[in-house]
Amino acid sequence: MRARTEAWYRGELLLSLVAAVWLLTDQSAWAQAPAGSLGQEKISSERMEEIYRKILLDWAAGETDRAPDELIQLETGVIVDGEPKTRKTLFEAEQRVIHQVGTADLEVLVPISVLHHEAYRRLLERRTRGEAVAMVHTRRMARDLAVLYYEQSGSEGAALVTSRVLTSLGGMLLQSAQQLPAAEMFQQAVDLDGHNTAALLGLASIYEKNAQAESAVKILRRALEAEPGNAEAKLRLALNLKRLDQAGEAEKLLGELVAATDPSWVTPLGFQELARLHSDRGRTSEAEKVLRKGVERFPNDPRLKIQLAAVLDRRGAAGEATAIVEKLLASPSLSAATDASDRFLYNTVRPEAFEPARSFLAENSKSRLPVLAQALSAPAEASTGTGVGR
Repeated sequence: MRARTEAWYRGELLLSLVAAVWLLTDQSAWAQAPAGSLGQEKISSERMEEIYRKILLDWAAGETDRAPDELIQLETGVIVDGEPKTRKTLFEAEQRVIHQVGTADLEVLVPISVLHHEAYRRLLERRTRGEAVAMVHTRRMARDLAVLYYEQSGSEGAALVTSRVLTSLGGMLLQSAQQLPAAEMFQQAVDLDGHNTAALLGLASIYEKNAQAESAVKILRRALEAEPGNAEAKLRLALNLKRLDQAGEAEKLLGELVAATDPSWVTPLGFQELARLHSDRGRTSEAEKVLRKGVERFPNDPRLKIQLAAVLDRRGAAGEATAIVEKLLASPSLSAATDASDRFLYNTVRPEAFEPARSFLAENSKSRLPVLAQALSAPAEASTGTGVGR
């Protein structure tokens, strides 16, 4: 696994020939997109380099709101013009600036990667037609710079930073329903940091959505090894074990969930699934007990009440079942309830799951901004050679 990972990273180095090739492909579909503000006129390589350096200076000066938008303006202005040659020119212009400052100090790769990461996040939120290629470009810049940082440093700290960049990018890809590239990002993140539970859960959810329960179980076991108290990992493991007809272990895990004091969306769903497991095994009395405890603990959860009514009806207590349903129908909490609750949250991508990774990146980027400012102010010939190697 380690050899395979190292081989992958060597193949992904930013300075390799492969990195330039992708700028020349997959452009025809967007050739007719409206040009950006810079696309109205031909812009020279030297001018691209000058603008990119100015953007990095703004970022280093703490202009965190403005600099990503400036980067978007530059990249979309060049990239949407439909000419592969100008896209390659942009990449090479950015590369020259990065190599210069990176040679001065390797640590500058972190804030530059995070700048491209932020530009990608904003482009993703805007979803403006004609910017798809720019999105791919800046996302790959964020990834490749992070990978290059790890390759050149090799430190544990660099592995953590790179893992978090890949995790956050994977989360955004998953949010856009791009499961395969998201899975690749998560796998690379996990290879760098086996305790990265956000990446492990993201990867497991993709396996689960693609009916690969065995693979999901393996990943989820790793997540629980890294974080034994992770309720979501425990819930997902239980449900995937159930799919593999391993009901005994699934029941044990669900029992631990409902016995815990976790007030999150996971616990009500744990009650529902434990009761369903009992019902599937013909133990309707046990299912009723579980659901009554669930309703007592989460009185505003309509799903638990509906499930309890169904079990009661099955057990011959039709009167009580009807009373529960009628009371529920008259309750204002039913109209206020939406699918943005337990089961919906289980099946959707929750941006907050990746917030810790993004906070980690923001802190690490901010701490290195003075280094970036110093590297940008130093003349090229003053580079000491302690940073990015050729």
